Amino acid sequence: MKNTLSIVAAIAALQTALMTAAAPSANAGGSRVIVLHTNDTHSHIDDGRVAFSEIAAEKERLEAAGESVILVDAGDYVQGTALGGFDKGRSAIEIMNAAGYNAATLGNHEFDYGIATMLENASRATFRTVSCNLVHRESKSDEGRLVFPAYTVVTSGTTRVAFVGVTTPTTLVSAKPSTFLDRTGEWREYDFIAGERGKELYAAVQKAVNEAAAHADYTIVLGHLGISPDCADYMSTDVIAHTTNFVALVDGHSHTEYTGSRVKNAAGKDVILTQSGSYLGVLGFLVLEDGMCTTAGTIYSRGRRNERVAGLEKGLSEAVESQLGTKIAVASESLCSYRPGTSERLARKEECSAGDFAADAAWWYSTWKEGRNCDFALVNGGNVRADIQKGDVTLKALRTVQPFGGDIGIVEASGRQVLDALEFGAQAVGDGEFGGFVHAAGLKYTIDSTIRCSVRVDGTGSWMSGPSNGVYRVKDVMVYDRRAGGFVPLDPNAIYRVAGNAFTLVEGGDGFSMFRSAKRVENGLATDYLVLADYAKSFACGKDGKPTISSEGSPLGRLSGYPIDYAYPQGSGRIVILGAKR
Repeated sequence: MKNTLSIVAAIAALQTALMTAAAPSANAGGSRVIVLHTNDTHSHIDDGRVAFSEIAAEKERLEAAGESVILVDAGDYVQGTALGGFDKGRSAIEIMNAAGYNAATLGNHEFDYGIATMLENASRATFRTVSCNLVHRESKSDEGRLVFPAYTVVTSGTTRVAFVGVTTPTTLVSAKPSTFLDRTGEWREYDFIAGERGKELYAAVQKAVNEAAAHADYTIVLGHLGISPDCADYMSTDVIAHTTNFVALVDGHSHTEYTGSRVKNAAGKDVILTQSGSYLGVLGFLVLEDGMCTTAGTIYSRGRRNERVAGLEKGLSEAVESQLGTKIAVASESLCSYRPGTSERLARKEECSAGDFAADAAWWYSTWKEGRNCDFALVNGGNVRADIQKGDVTLKALRTVQPFGGDIGIVEASGRQVLDALEFGAQAVGDGEFGGFVHAAGLKYTIDSTIRCSVRVDGTGSWMSGPSNGVYRVKDVMVYDRRAGGFVPLDPNAIYRVAGNAFTLVEGGDGFSMFRSAKRVENGLATDYLVLADYAKSFACGKDGKPTISSEGSPLGRLSGYPIDYAYPQGSGRIVILGAKR
């Protein structure tokens, strides 16, 4: 999506606003408001291009210059790094409190530690948590009541700005589906308003916006929605197109960066849509003035820090380092989940070396270390979150690759169920990314992206049935036969023992409901990042006496004809994509 303001122009616009603010008559009475915004920080506190201590200092600097400033976040702030898992998001909340946040909405990853922890984290926040579509149902027939206020009004200077929160309904499958069920597992105790093709979601947003607008000078939607194809009908652009009465939507979820894009609302009027990437790459800002959102932009430069917040950052980083910083191996080359030198998440759209490593780890651990004799392993790309950098590898680094602290599970599934899983995971290939893209160990396959994906899904994005036209874009699926020492075709009628993320195989997360009828062999074999660590330790040792992660040093290298190429960013050639766009 093309930015309506270049980075240079955006920064210049903010500088102009600040120079004007320095004059005695500037912003008289505090009528202009600058909204600073972040999204998808994922518990990164000081390893992006912007730190929370710098955000706090920037807010103070603007206020000292006479500006009215509000700081907000569009979700996914408690999980993502070793710090997030260190205390289940508590430290991330502490940092945001200290930085001076005023409001935030919930991202799907706010639910990763369970409902109770999500509620506890929200109670610790000094900023207001808002959501117009998360409801609590006391029975199957109960329509539900909102868990949090739909909106909050922040007064800055003499201006009142309302923030309406909304979270993508696909959270029901991108978080553990069981998270939202009652104790019997029979109905959703917590749910997201969505409706057929998003109709009820649009109505919920419109209702909240109208109520908020009655108490504010400006209304802004904080949306953890994004623009990814797998969120069709729930994307930020969909919500804007079906609603009215707000000036801007601060977005999150898709980890994209678009500054001040203009999208037509249901009345044909322009609404500013903005999202500031991820992992504290940039700090976004909006300028509200004369009844409009007049300017939108991003700030990249690092600058002065707030000493108190900087002290918190340092203390938390040192605490994590002391527990997880021990060197366990050395990587001879970087293993990639991103396309080198870019922010493109390979793990969600095609094979990558970090995805191969994670799948190999699950297969090796379950089959050779634990003796569970699994035929192959499947790992979803959404659970491969970072590169493994060349050089020293610590437990902290591996916890950053797989930060959820999820379990490795094992199921016995038919070849047809496996084929459906691969087809479902390949649904966005050629068009975008999907957290359910499947990386494999002990298995290889081809995706023909020129064939339209016609897998049927329900309103939450969960698999319902195979291609409606009967034509699979996934083909030539081959399973490694350890006795024969080579690959043989997948048998749709055979039963295979499959290892991988319990999130997808056992819980049906990311929409993998085709495994619902599969026999559950193991739900909690081991924690995923510890499995990565055990696999890393199994590699042949180098001159320094530490295991060296390399293609040649893997214990799976003993398998005749088994493809391993961790040095190549796009993996070992296990997944061939035909007709891929470049």
